Amino acid sequence: MNFIAATVVLKSTSPDPVTAYGLSYRSADAVVPGGNGNSEVRLRLLCYHRAGAKLDAFTSWKEGNRALITGNLVFSDDTTKPLDLIVSTIETNVPQDMYCNQVVLGNAFFGSDEVRDRKNSQCAVKIGTTLDNSDVTTWLYLETHESRKPKLTERIRKGRPICVQGYIREYRKDDSDSPYRAIVASDFTTRKDQQRARTNPQTSGSAAGYAEVDPTPDY
Repeated sequence: MNFIAATVVLKSTSPDPVTAYGLSYRSADAVVPGGNGNSEVRLRLLCYHRAGAKLDAFTSWKEGNRALITGNLVFSDDTTKPLDLIVSTIETNVPQDMYCNQVVLGNAFFGSDEVRDRKNSQCAVKIGTTLDNSDVTTWLYLETHESRKPKLTERIRKGRPICVQGYIREYRKDDSDSPYRAIVASDFTTRKDQQRARTNPQTSGSAAGYAEVDPTPDY
């Protein structure tokens, strides 16, 4: 799962419940503000449709105002659509200049073995994230400061799982619906590769038997 805590600006709300991920939600369109419209992170907010304080706060939230929201960030298989944010908590009584954008991407993996140098002392690598219980993959980039390039170069291996902490950013060129999307990492972690001993089938099972190392990581 992917956790997000962010201040978002409400753009519009839907009056009718929608069904998503097997449940009924109230929905709204919102953005994490950027320097301009091309750099906003677009979101579809989903608040579980059950009477209570959370739903009351969600439905009484005024368009154009900010709220601090935490929840689960869901990547779609259609990159032209906004990301889904399933709301866990919402606080609408926040300063209108407050800014927060923190993400923990928990189900990602390296999509390439190549670390690319970028401008402004940044480097980047392609990563993927899958939908729950699905083979559908959404691709984006992990960006980080060049000071973490040695760690990134040491850990990178195509297909290796990675957990990323940072903030999410999007950029749309000429109002394109399909954005450049990245997690700008403050840090990341990987599970240590495990070497697994395997007996050579051409030898007997005696104590003097031959063993080789399986290069496939044991997760």
